[in-house]
Amino acid sequence: MAMPTVNLPYPQTSQQLQTPYEACLYGSVTGSDEFRSVFDRLTLRTENGSSHLHVREMIFQAQLPSSSSTNFNAYSAAMTGDGNTPTLVCRQDLLDDKKSWIISTRGRPEPPRLHPIAIVRPAMHARANGDIHGFASTLGFVFQSETYKRGFTFGKGMVTINVYQLDVHATETDTWEKAPEEATWYIEAKTPPTTVGIPQSVDALVEIRDLLKGLVDLNRDNIVSHT
Repeated sequence: MAMPTVNLPYPQTSQQLQTPYEACLYGSVTGSDEFRSVFDRLTLRTENGSSHLHVREMIFQAQLPSSSSTNFNAYSAAMTGDGNTPTLVCRQDLLDDKKSWIISTRGRPEPPRLHPIAIVRPAMHARANGDIHGFASTLGFVFQSETYKRGFTFGKGMVTINVYQLDVHATETDTWEKAPEEATWYIEAKTPPTTVGIPQSVDALVEIRDLLKGLVDLNRDNIVSHT
């Protein structure tokens, strides 16, 4: 299978890249009634209602730097600002006929003393098609985990809000099945990566947090491992 073509910059020095950052908040509710309350409020108070969400996500963990990945190590150092390589998250929209991938690099979040309200972390996104496993391996990443997320997506201003459950893996058939509605629903509110305007991004997330107050507690401490 051919390697994917990805429009993603790989600078030779950290000075050549102005690092973009994304901001996000997380929360969760359990039970169909709790989910319905969140869904109804977002439907009424966000723009254009909801759209269905069904995605496959694969997470790859960076290996130690090697001579075969010199360019990427320079790139990842620029992403995080401290020499730590980021996580690679590959996301495939299963509702899209093209089944293309969104490849995201995520660096270590800024410390809470700098951003106590929301998670703020280096991030870049690019579209790709092809052998994602081979692409990640070439960059020095190893496969860590795979999840299937199913639910709904909402939008308000610059913020995307995903409300989803994790599909359940059936070991007998080696397939992924829809979780019961009573299972945990995860809520993530996220802004797109930007090199400017981080305070505005955080303010936009605070608006969503306040919108859902009383139904779910959105904060930076509720991040879950599968994100």
